[in-house]
Amino acid sequence: MRQTRRKKWPTSYPARRALAGTALACALLSPLPAGTAQAAPRAVGPVGTWQATVVREGATYDVTLSFATDRSVCLVSPAGASKGRWHHTGKDAFAYDIREMWYDPNGTLEGWVDIAQSARRTGDTFTGSGTSTVHAPDGTVEARVPVQVSGTRTGPPDGSACA
Repeated sequence: MRQTRRKKWPTSYPARRALAGTALACALLSPLPAGTAQAAPRAVGPVGTWQATVVREGATYDVTLSFATDRSVCLVSPAGASKGRWHHTGKDAFAYDIREMWYDPNGTLEGWVDIAQSARRTGDTFTGSGTSTVHAPDGTVEARVPVQVSGTRTGPPDGSACA
């Protein structure tokens, strides 16, 4: 059996670059010396609690929206507290979907609305628009309503109303 000689990896091989990158990452992840200033963490997307105004079919009302880092969203409106999900759609843009259930004072389901909004954040404000689809208790669609929303960030996420 003929023995072949192993070639050395060329110096341009990515493994060499990976080792350099690993060393750099380790240096960057090492704790900072005491007394070293750090920048304040930047808010990511819509994460936080927002006081918002909703406008639909001539009606205006105030709500609270809380967007969490786990991509959940909590809406507190005149109808109560409702949960949903949000996701990034681009730079400073996001969308969210919430199902808001409606019950009468006896706890009987009166229907629900599926809220779908696309929004754009500028600093600590956002504006959005979308459609709310209103359902009867049996699930039939009663209406599709255009909705606009604008909000101002008031603090960190607080989804306790939806817990």
